[in-house]
Amino acid sequence: MAAAATTKTSHDVDQTPRTSCEHIPTYSVYTTRAAATSSPTSSPEKYTKSAAPSIIGISQSPTLVDIADRAPDGGLRAWMVVLGSFLIHSFCFAPTEYIFGVFEHNYLEIYSASTPGAIALIGTLGSSSTYFAGFISGASADRFGYRTTSLLGTGVMAVALLLASFANHVWQLYLTQGVLFGVGASLVYYPAIGAPSHWFDAKRGLALGLAVSGTGLGGLALAPASQALVDAVGVKWTLRVLALVCVVICGTASFLIVERESGKKVPEPTREITDLELNQMSEKLSQKTKPTGIAGFFSDLKVFKNPQFLSLTFAELAASVGFLIPMYYFQTYSLFIGLTAQDGALIAGLSSGASCLGRIALGFAADRLPKTVVVSFCAWMTAGSILIIWTLSKSFGVYLAFALIYGFFAGGYVSLVPLVISEAFGAHQLSTVIGFMYAASGVGMLAGAPVAGMILHATEPNITYVPVIMTAGGTLFLGAICISVWVYFRRLEKQTKRDEMAAASAAATAASNIAKH
Repeated sequence: MAAAATTKTSHDVDQTPRTSCEHIPTYSVYTTRAAATSSPTSSPEKYTKSAAPSIIGISQSPTLVDIADRAPDGGLRAWMVVLGSFLIHSFCFAPTEYIFGVFEHNYLEIYSASTPGAIALIGTLGSSSTYFAGFISGASADRFGYRTTSLLGTGVMAVALLLASFANHVWQLYLTQGVLFGVGASLVYYPAIGAPSHWFDAKRGLALGLAVSGTGLGGLALAPASQALVDAVGVKWTLRVLALVCVVICGTASFLIVERESGKKVPEPTREITDLELNQMSEKLSQKTKPTGIAGFFSDLKVFKNPQFLSLTFAELAASVGFLIPMYYFQTYSLFIGLTAQDGALIAGLSSGASCLGRIALGFAADRLPKTVVVSFCAWMTAGSILIIWTLSKSFGVYLAFALIYGFFAGGYVSLVPLVISEAFGAHQLSTVIGFMYAASGVGMLAGAPVAGMILHATEPNITYVPVIMTAGGTLFLGAICISVWVYFRRLEKQTKRDEMAAASAAATAASNIAKH
């Protein structure tokens, strides 16, 4: 009777066929009261939930899991979300980062009284505003929805570029192409980086890698195109054309960015637990207990006590100081070593293309290798490429090699940071946590390129880029050290979780055995 009741329970829940490659973690053990009593006249079965989660393979009770906790890891809707994120990434960082070198070179000619550091501040204000506004945009995405937030950001970016085209002073560019564009980019970026994690678990690295590869592909296409537009119609009309491109690309993409809806319950057979499922268990439990409203905001602030959060935040802060410096000086350094402005635009574009490949390839690798190993390797290679290869770059070939290697691993690093944040803190609070973390990196971006410009200006009249290179490489080297510290804390936490869940499962099994006797 007990066995029959247990079998009936599974079939009553759902009979959806599932392939052997579908994996759903066990969060709770459900048994029937009929199974727990020997009386043949027991009342109809009612479900009771054990007090502690079980480890699959230890408990033999049938398990139930909400299918909403299992991302589809594919399907047309999921890949459309990735496409939308890809399109947003292809544009939202371009005018302030990946193609800003084109503008910097021309702004130095238009505003000849300004220094390289003063012009670089336009782009860094845009980038840092993107991350500073994470406090607002992350909360807005979680509160009002990804699509609404992204559409608002698209409008703000387009208006910012249009206003920048009418600027006559550098300070006006600070407010338009800098701060205002950065706020708009923030409103589209956080939904774009958060949405794929709602739809992918096992393939999350590949999905995020494809999504953020849009940044590299956008830079590859927009850098030479922007230079051609500047040569043909001037900087002001180039900004107006980019405003139109923004509406078309980001406006279309915003309609593809949506969260995942809840699903139904399905039965789960017993098997061994995986690291992915361990993360999903913790994420589900934290979702159930997470407060909302003002209490939820102060609950989010508790993440600042987490050593993983702190080590990743310091890594972002340090790395962000040097991250933009190579991008901003592709053209000026090309001229410094005897190349042309067109060579510099080509190198910048090819570096963005390498970044695109790195984001996809290294995201794919992160699904098959330990993520801690992949992200650490990217961090160290990014720092090493600057300290070693850029220092030796005195010709087109060597400088191009540096740009390709730097683009590949820096792009991979950028794509993996949201992935490891999602794994460590859960997709349900990704926008909020990444907003806090990237706000800190905005401080570094605000300082990095302008400080490099001041250092370069201080070397006149005998200009040398060695201090600039050491500044960029040294800060990225410090960031790589912080990543290694995070790896230590990550492994320590995973082992602690396994020990706790094994103890809870053993206690539940012991209680079940006592009840049977």
